Amino acid sequence: MGNKRFINAEIAGYIVDKIVEAMPNLEEALGKYDINSKDMVRFQMVSEMCRSEREKEGITFKQIALSLKVPQYRLKYIESSSVKNINAVILESYIDYLGLRKWFNLWKRYNSDVYNRLR
Repeated sequence: MGNKRFINAEIAGYIVDKIVEAMPNLEEALGKYDINSKDMVRFQMVSEMCRSEREKEGITFKQIALSLKVPQYRLKYIESSSVKNINAVILESYIDYLGLRKWFNLWKRYNSDVYNRLR
């Protein structure tokens, strides 16, 4: 049984199906750009946690990028749920920088398939 705090594959599929029903052309666009919409939906919680924590601390992408020695655009991929562009090593560093390790490990446990596709 999954954790009710996280969106699982079944719920993500339902959400994506409903969005595609409302916007039929979206499915073709997502396929054209090789976007895994279900992974995006499931990763959205990570994106929001990172953005929320970064903003709460008043930290800019530039500050974090300098500290972690990574390009700012890599951090922006994380916060925009651009799962096909996310580097798992950078994600892990960003999570640690923001102090979200305990929460993220729980998310990973329930979303290991999504996380493994990031590598």
